[in-house]
Amino acid sequence: MSEKKSLTPRQEERRHRILGVARQMVADHGYGGMVMSEVAERAEVSPTTLYNLYNTKDELLLEALRDFMVTSYQQVGEVSDAGPGWKYLLNVVEYGAALRASEPAYAEAITDALLRSSQGDALTELLLHAVRQDFLLSLEKMMRRGELRPEVDTEHLATILLGNYWSTFLLINKGLEAISRMKVSLLVNILSVLIASSQGAAREEMTKTLEEIRREAASDA
Repeated sequence: MSEKKSLTPRQEERRHRILGVARQMVADHGYGGMVMSEVAERAEVSPTTLYNLYNTKDELLLEALRDFMVTSYQQVGEVSDAGPGWKYLLNVVEYGAALRASEPAYAEAITDALLRSSQGDALTELLLHAVRQDFLLSLEKMMRRGELRPEVDTEHLATILLGNYWSTFLLINKGLEAISRMKVSLLVNILSVLIASSQGAAREEMTKTLEEIRREAASDA
């Protein structure tokens, strides 16, 4: 993929059009159904232009995903007035569940692509390392506030939270968890882990939040 540089309004509009078509084709037909020549036709660009921008289908999917995630995190930030912290983490997983439910085929393609990816490649960086770093920032803020127990290893805890997060996506992909239960599963998982590592008023508030989520889930069952 070519190096990032400032785009003209026309180039930016073309970029969003291409990425939007790519996401829609994956959502409608899965990763295998995204054909570069069809992307070019629907986005109203020449195949040569498309291949100059994205050398392979994987590069196009990665850029579509990167753009999607940037927008998603911006929206999470807009509803997380307090900034990094445990409430921000809840917003991240809650929004992830909403996106997974709204675009199931696209989300399945992303998870499948992640399973095919190799250590150190761009997709692993984006979906694992970048998300783990985002989790870590919130945990470090919690530590500075005294909300985590002093002996907690925040980097290790961020890795545990990342594993819980992506394992839920994997279970849904393999039919072992229902999409309708994803939000509850993600929230219960992250709160259970955080409560075990927390102390003081934050622990009490998280415990109360977890109890409320479980009551609501039971009443909806």
